[in-house]
Amino acid sequence: MFHYSLTAKKPQELGNSLPKFRFCGDGDCPDWILAEIHSTLSVLSSVKLRVLAQMVAKSILGEEIPEGKLVEIMSANKMDLQSARSAFACLRFLLTSAVRHNTPPAILEAELQQLGLPKEHTAGICRTLAEFSERLQEFLNSQTLSVNELEDVQCTPSDVHSECINLSLTIKNELVNGLPQKTEHHVTIHKSQLPILIKELKSARDVVDKLT
Repeated sequence: MFHYSLTAKKPQELGNSLPKFRFCGDGDCPDWILAEIHSTLSVLSSVKLRVLAQMVAKSILGEEIPEGKLVEIMSANKMDLQSARSAFACLRFLLTSAVRHNTPPAILEAELQQLGLPKEHTAGICRTLAEFSERLQEFLNSQTLSVNELEDVQCTPSDVHSECINLSLTIKNELVNGLPQKTEHHVTIHKSQLPILIKELKSARDVVDKLT
């Protein structure tokens, strides 16, 4: 007599049987993306999701998107700003990953449906991918070695410690809560450390120049 076990296998026991996704580089879909698909993206109407996807694509290309517009899209579903930011970050991941891994819209559409996103919702995202893919590819290629791009540096004497200086760093398109924003960071260092910092930055620049 045969006995069958109904005990579900743990993910690590399934080995290669877990689905892989082209838009994830033939790897697993991150858990947080799966959670956002079911808790946020699926709740929006397909029309609003496409509008949001277009806003995300324009944001990736450098256009500033006011948070008020995000809240307006999500308000009909009684979602707050945090939900809007989460949806924005999820769509940003989907579009940039699809472009980086050369995922055709038709394949992305099938994979998103496999993850549980309704057909009309996946169609809107994939139409956006088709519309912006060429521009996104060019932009991402140009930004390959640019992470939180440094836009400006200001150096001033410290009013508190005479032996220290204040550095103000302006960062372009730093991701904050899933949204690209211009940010400023302030650091106070001893004057003796400044030559060391400059030397290390020059060395890093030389390495980047050799790679580009």
